[in-house]
Amino acid sequence: MKKTVMSEKNAKLKTSNRGVRLLAFLLCMLMLFSVTACAPKDDKPIIPSESVSPDIDKEQPDETDKKTPDIDQDDALKKILLASPDTKLDTVRYDDISESFRAALWDFADKTSHLALGNDADKNALYSPISLYYPLAMLEAGAAGTTREGLRELLGLSDQNVGAELRKLYALMMKENKDNIEQIANSAWLSNEFREDLSQTWLDQLSHDFYASAFAVDFKVPATSEQMNAWVKKATRDKIDPKFEPDYFSPDIMFALINTLYYKSSWQDTYFEEQFSKEDIFHTLTGDVNTTFMNGGSSDAKHLEGDCWHAVQLNMVNGSIRFVLPDSGVTPEMLLEDETFLQDLLNGTWSPCELAISVPKFTYRSSIDLLDLLEPIGIRTLLQGTTDFSGMLNDNSSVPGIAVSKIDQKSFIALEEGGVEAAAMTIIEAVPTSAPMPDDIVRIRLDRPFMYVIADDAGAPLFVGIVRNPNVS
Repeated sequence: MKKTVMSEKNAKLKTSNRGVRLLAFLLCMLMLFSVTACAPKDDKPIIPSESVSPDIDKEQPDETDKKTPDIDQDDALKKILLASPDTKLDTVRYDDISESFRAALWDFADKTSHLALGNDADKNALYSPISLYYPLAMLEAGAAGTTREGLRELLGLSDQNVGAELRKLYALMMKENKDNIEQIANSAWLSNEFREDLSQTWLDQLSHDFYASAFAVDFKVPATSEQMNAWVKKATRDKIDPKFEPDYFSPDIMFALINTLYYKSSWQDTYFEEQFSKEDIFHTLTGDVNTTFMNGGSSDAKHLEGDCWHAVQLNMVNGSIRFVLPDSGVTPEMLLEDETFLQDLLNGTWSPCELAISVPKFTYRSSIDLLDLLEPIGIRTLLQGTTDFSGMLNDNSSVPGIAVSKIDQKSFIALEEGGVEAAAMTIIEAVPTSAPMPDDIVRIRLDRPFMYVIADDAGAPLFVGIVRNPNVS
């Protein structure tokens, strides 16, 4: 495929032009005796409609791409800030993440994705395993006894130190350059009413292992909801607006843990060009619809065949996307019923191929109640039954115990000729066990339905999605 590269001559010319502009700028400073301008930003995040073909070495992360883990706080948040994220690791390599921990992440994705994505034939679905994994691990850090054992089993852990592994993964996931942005953020919002009941040791671990900002708030006032909304919007580049309001939170809420994930990456090569996109028919389970297909290909793609499905892989500047097309009569939901499907997809023997591909463009949002959807694997019993989160409480606390009252996730994705942009937010709400638990919430959720999996260079399962109708947003 044709790649876009800058010739040596053009590079020198660009450098020369910069020198001329700099000299002119300095002369203006001498004439005016003051500085009235600031240096322009050369690198801007790419937009999905731009196609690029960067030529990069993907063996190890580029340390110059790493950003600090904290999200800049506005003045209002600074006044209620209890703790800032710890110093981020800066010498992590991809092979520093243990294979057993990568396997744990994908095991978790397998156990949860088929439930989280549902089976509504009229709606697309999107779920971020890693966005749920982080706040559950934050709960594990404050759990003890059988609750801790249950959480570790759910998270796919044996003897791994999940905090140490996630510290390294966090460092690898924080990057930003022209063609690739990946940002993950965590925060803990603590009710003023219960602030003194919570263990400082647990809060310190949230800052150290999960790079979480901690805030002391009153959940009953609108200002808190506004601050939380603003924090999420900023962390997801305005792609997720949770629209929290005071009545969203339980009256006796102790704290809320929030994870956000933002991912934006160009295709590694010019696989798709807008001039080749055209309308065609997509066969949904409820009838045919017309939609825009991107038509393209690659000479260095990969493919993998299963018993009743065929998958192809295209590389992103950061990671890859795997498209899985089930055979006729088979649905994505049927594939996900196999709780090793995603791991088999990851670890299968992929073969290089020449690829001609037609894939519909799509953009959609998803909002799901994970506490409800994951009930079949026992998450409600684990987090609302006889729980032991004693590691979160001070020795002199009068709170009898803690239970999780809510786990919600909102997500967004756009796949276009220039690349992929996606974001997610997961919130876990906790209350004292003496408080009444809320009633169950009623869920109000390539030419035929297909699924896709997005992983980054660090080997984390970022997003798993199903496209049932590309016209539905």
